[in-house]
Amino acid sequence: MKRLVSLILSVAMALSITAVACADGRIPPEDKKLIENDAAGVVTRFRKYDAKFWDAESPEPGTVVRMDYSTNVYGEAVNNWFNVYLPYGYDETKQYDIIYFFHGTNETPDSFISDSRAKNCLDNMIETGVANPFIMVFPTYYYDYETRATDKDLFCEELRNDIMPLVESTYSTYAPTADTDGFAASRNHRAFSGYSQGSDACWIAMKHLLDTARWWMPLASSPTTAASVKEGILAQGDYADDFFIYVGSGGPRDAAYEGTVSMLKDMVADNFFSFGTDMHSNNLYVTISDEVHQTLIGRYYMYNAFCDGFLK
Repeated sequence: MKRLVSLILSVAMALSITAVACADGRIPPEDKKLIENDAAGVVTRFRKYDAKFWDAESPEPGTVVRMDYSTNVYGEAVNNWFNVYLPYGYDETKQYDIIYFFHGTNETPDSFISDSRAKNCLDNMIETGVANPFIMVFPTYYYDYETRATDKDLFCEELRNDIMPLVESTYSTYAPTADTDGFAASRNHRAFSGYSQGSDACWIAMKHLLDTARWWMPLASSPTTAASVKEGILAQGDYADDFFIYVGSGGPRDAAYEGTVSMLKDMVADNFFSFGTDMHSNNLYVTISDEVHQTLIGRYYMYNAFCDGFLK
């Protein structure tokens, strides 16, 4: 009986936010409504996001900095820019986890973080301890905004050769050096994510940059197949047995839902992928909401991911 009670309490704790006081005495709400979905052949769970709390302005706001740079990976010099979110109280003497987030179709590095609801969510998750303090980078895969030209394979080179070295030589991460060796040595403290077409970029980056990051959060898109994901991971040798993919998707109203569910069914059926929320013994999980397809909803999936232990 005691073991049963203990198990129930453990599950209850896993499904809710620890009720710790924030800087101004606020108490994070518990997740009273959970959405379950078994369309992919396994039961997935989505914590209903309480916008009244998580979208409210935090007393400990982070800052956003713009960085300009030039790249030559496309055959000629291209000038571009990205945004960097720094957590409240950023201290260059400390080390921080880092997340690279890719925007959706026809958007820019401003599109997500310039919305106060998205930024407030990041601030509040860090303030309440849902997430450890992190740096978040918002680059673009467009090398020509007028034509929306993109080459996501070359974009991965741009990330490795230009964007990541610039960011991680400027701000304090766990990378001992801002180069491929340093990124590999600190990959447990780095994540890539993206929404919609940005999720496409995330899946592609997984095939090129697995040596630099253990954590992956593609949201609301499935431009690939389970077989191609597996092939891309296996091609990266020593890193093929140390990764975690956290997939987020809307429900049937989300245009990406059917493709995501179809891919996940195949992934779950392949023993190469281990489904579950233990992010150090499993390598795949998904949260499926009842939401539509909209980039700002990405914050809902981030919240769920961090509640489950993403990047910890």
